[in-house]
Amino acid sequence: MEHGLDIEDFCLRIESLQLTNAQRAVAILWAFDRQSPGVRKSSGELTKIIKTNGLGNPNQTTLEKSIAKLKLTLANKSGFQIKPTARAKINGWVASVLDSSPASHDNDDGFLPYAVYAETRGYIEKIADQLNGCVHYHFFDAASVMLRRLVETLLIESYEKLNVESRIKDNNGNYLMLSGIINDAVDRNGLTLGRESKRVLGELKTLGDRSAHNRRYNAVAADLRKIQSGSRLVIDELIQLASLRRNAA
Repeated sequence: MEHGLDIEDFCLRIESLQLTNAQRAVAILWAFDRQSPGVRKSSGELTKIIKTNGLGNPNQTTLEKSIAKLKLTLANKSGFQIKPTARAKINGWVASVLDSSPASHDNDDGFLPYAVYAETRGYIEKIADQLNGCVHYHFFDAASVMLRRLVETLLIESYEKLNVESRIKDNNGNYLMLSGIINDAVDRNGLTLGRESKRVLGELKTLGDRSAHNRRYNAVAADLRKIQSGSRLVIDELIQLASLRRNAA
């Protein structure tokens, strides 16, 4: 993202960083500022970008106040603008995820074939590309986590498409943890999933949880091979439920 701005890619990169919602909003504003110095964005615009790209579910008013407290921006009725003196500091937040071109690997014949997720959404395609890349380079724990993330994203997209997302939100309007979402989708038939997809969802979550949270566990190729066919099935089914393909009616 040296010269152009791909905001979906930028949001995907900064998700791994330990940033607050206000810091994410300022980082996003900084990314726009790199392309158009002095650009302004309103708290509403920044809130929408955060939500649309799956970085969080902030309240707009709260986010606006939190951004101001960071004292890294100038504000007027048009929105927030990065202070020139703050650019270096914000660059320091995100520098670790702004390097280099993606590694080369064959997505057409990857763990998840490109045809399954092609022409969906940019952020979904990037997650799937990273999943395939991790498997290609034998980063199996990372692949397991990316697979878990992809499935969680598609589940939420499916609920939102069907206008039943309230089923998977708590009393504060926040989305449940993945276990709660799967419980609703599988045990309470919150989504019209096939029998095999319901079975596979639990296996995907278990593998991703182990790779992310069990410090003595390391995934191996056989773990991914075991669930490859089922993963393809459930991901394809969720993409269809959420009507995510651009050429879908």
